[in-house]
Amino acid sequence: MKLSWAMLVLLIPGIARALPAPQDAGAGQSEAPAKRPMRIKIGGNVATANLITRVTPEYPPLARETRIQGTVRLHAIIGKDGSVLQLEVISGHPLLVQSALDAVKKWMYKPTLLNGEPVEVDTTIDVIYALNQDASAAPAGPPLDAQLKADILHLLEVTHFKDKTTESGQKIFEPMRPVLLSSLPNTPSREKIVDAYIAKLLALLQTDEFTEQIVTIYAKYFSDEDVKAVTQFYATPAGQHFNEVMGDFMGDMSRAGQHVAMENIPDIIKQLCKEYPELQNTPNFCPDVEPEKKSEALPAPGSPRQAGEGIRAGSGN
Repeated sequence: MKLSWAMLVLLIPGIARALPAPQDAGAGQSEAPAKRPMRIKIGGNVATANLITRVTPEYPPLARETRIQGTVRLHAIIGKDGSVLQLEVISGHPLLVQSALDAVKKWMYKPTLLNGEPVEVDTTIDVIYALNQDASAAPAGPPLDAQLKADILHLLEVTHFKDKTTESGQKIFEPMRPVLLSSLPNTPSREKIVDAYIAKLLALLQTDEFTEQIVTIYAKYFSDEDVKAVTQFYATPAGQHFNEVMGDFMGDMSRAGQHVAMENIPDIIKQLCKEYPELQNTPNFCPDVEPEKKSEALPAPGSPRQAGEGIRAGSGN
């Protein structure tokens, strides 16, 4: 199989660096040979051919639910032993990037040899996320009982599922705004583009397809009797009130937990630093060890400190 011109362009710099430097005809034999390169640059397809251990990235649940797919491209440095030493994101959707990084850092390649010696490799790695790959591998489950499905849909209606989903979705997607803004060019419509993007994501949560997924999840964990009992509760005034304030209630609970943690973390760290001496002087945990307190005993008679204090005391008379 012939190499494409693009592949040759990627390989030529590495080959050129591997060639010995030209010598003058009169050069002596005692001159030191040219230093061999420690790292070569090759194309992503060539590197993929040497891949021996590939950890499949997990499809982020939020990305799957919002139907996000695409390719994450990474710039990688592969070590002489074939392990991934460095990774840098070139492009990719923010919801997919971390999953790609977590998986690729565990990949292993066959060592790349140049003149019989292993060298580091500078290359790119493409991690592809496709929803159809995920769905085709999943075995089809048993058909859902019609009565159970009807009761779950009634429960979703009683709990105002679609309205609450939109409200919750806004709280989930809004923190993504800075990341989305930074990924777009600085144009006058950038804010509007982000608004439109989030609106389209929220619209997906209103689709029948998403509702079907929620029904399947309910059926996985609850029986028809459970669903009916929960529906009866939510149909009461107390249940409606509980459902209405649940979002704010959980937010307050979360903030209370964060407040308690932040108030007590410094004391907990101090306790751990005392209980585990090996933690002391670690920059990110126990940066400073409390100095020993000096004795508060009075200085000996006639000492400079006592004399000074006596002068200051006498000066006030």
